[in-house]
Amino acid sequence: MKKNMLVYPISVLLSISLSVGCAAVPVQAASGRNVSVVSTAKTDTKTDSKTKTDSKTDSKTKTGTKTDSKIKTSTQPEVLTASPAIDAIAGLGELKAVVEKPYYTYSGSFMVDVENGHNPYDLEWDYGELYDVYVEEADWSLVFDADFYMESFPALALLYHYDEELLLEHFQTVGIHEGRQGSKAFNVAAYQENCEKALRNAFGDHYECYYFYWMLNQNSQKGVTTSGKNYPLQLCVKMTSMQALEFKKVNEYRAEVGIDPLKYDPELAAIACYRGWVDISEGYGAHDWIEDKANTKRADALVYLLHMSRLGENTVDYGVNNGSQYLPSGFYINYRYSPEHYEAMINPEYKYFGCSHVYSGNNRIPESRRRSSDTYHKDMMRVEFDLFTDALSTPMHP
Repeated sequence: MKKNMLVYPISVLLSISLSVGCAAVPVQAASGRNVSVVSTAKTDTKTDSKTKTDSKTDSKTKTGTKTDSKIKTSTQPEVLTASPAIDAIAGLGELKAVVEKPYYTYSGSFMVDVENGHNPYDLEWDYGELYDVYVEEADWSLVFDADFYMESFPALALLYHYDEELLLEHFQTVGIHEGRQGSKAFNVAAYQENCEKALRNAFGDHYECYYFYWMLNQNSQKGVTTSGKNYPLQLCVKMTSMQALEFKKVNEYRAEVGIDPLKYDPELAAIACYRGWVDISEGYGAHDWIEDKANTKRADALVYLLHMSRLGENTVDYGVNNGSQYLPSGFYINYRYSPEHYEAMINPEYKYFGCSHVYSGNNRIPESRRRSSDTYHKDMMRVEFDLFTDALSTPMHP
């Protein structure tokens, strides 16, 4: 693996507009489609399979008694529905996405495939079929407007290349769990403050439950105040188990030398993910993309986007022969035993942190940019970034 560290200072912040003309996503309420699931083994979703038994016994006298029992079993599929009841929606708060579970069990889910993935820019968060039924049943136009979302979370919008459908998916599977505001009309903090106490008791800080209850119970909820001034655009941060481990270990290194912990910022993490996507899709290694003068305006714009004055990055990139090769569970240990990377992690001037997922794709690095290391001559490349900054302005850290 090749480890690299760079601090990117900005002398002139370029006011480059990164937004593009976009119409609001035409989101319609789903038609209440039910999903049938046949359970053949124990899963995380409870099933209620009805078994019919038809037994026929032919009994004769004690002499030469013959019994012929035939048992026929048929499994009926369970029909999952999006119940609008408080208790049913509260159960959604207990669901965990695959990427929140231990890495070693689901390692393939922790890598962004820029070649073949449904989303070439980010991981997919899968909570199971019941959650999908609720997503399909809800009317997302009540809580989501693509233009508002892109304006509120510009680094995420950049990472997603302003793809409105993918941004809606992010909101449905990550944003509502973090309490992100998706439109001017609905702020979950405002709704949480003004809704019935029974909802707060049932849902607690599982913010996704408030969104679903609001959308599925319009007859009783549309009169509740859901907007106003001074409510935050985002309430918490959701990380994969790999990101959480990386963040934890970096702060442990800082604690060992008496340095204050870093704060995790999801917009900075989106920039880290964008760096990973850029290196794989555009054929760069190490810090070559930032150091390439042809990318100066784009690099400056990244820093300007979050109102930063400096940006430090640690990165590991490495080649593999195929996409099924081993995926490390973390990269902090690589940085720990490299002096310049370690210094970045424990730098007391840095206050904020964001790390990427692992990005993977075909090796597009031209021969002119390939180093002598064997890692740059494999068929495929993978990369991860840890980013650091001293100051920024984002919804989590205004």
